[in-house]
Amino acid sequence: MTMALVGGGGRDGEGAGESEFEDPEFVAEVQEAVDQQAPRLFAVVREDRDAGEVEIAAWGMAHEESGAEVVSAKGGTYMSLRSADRALMVFGNHGRAVSRVVWVGGKGGE
Repeated sequence: MTMALVGGGGRDGEGAGESEFEDPEFVAEVQEAVDQQAPRLFAVVREDRDAGEVEIAAWGMAHEESGAEVVSAKGGTYMSLRSADRALMVFGNHGRAVSRVVWVGGKGGE
């Protein structure tokens, strides 16, 4: 969703005036659009069954229409992937590890 600002408000001084963000209704509309379009945050969590440990291998943001952006938890690796599940192929395959995508704010693995 793209929203057009109706009152000018350019940064170059032209049309400078009161910002649309002064209008509570406008702010509510923008907030609703942001809430609807926000990416979902997730982690790739890996359980090492041999060591009996669990670690977060990567963090990501999934976009509804454009895939997922993923960064390794230790830094240094950044990827743009088709989906959060694709991150399992990259960060989840280590020995006998069991990996899952865990959604931030999810309930028991949602």
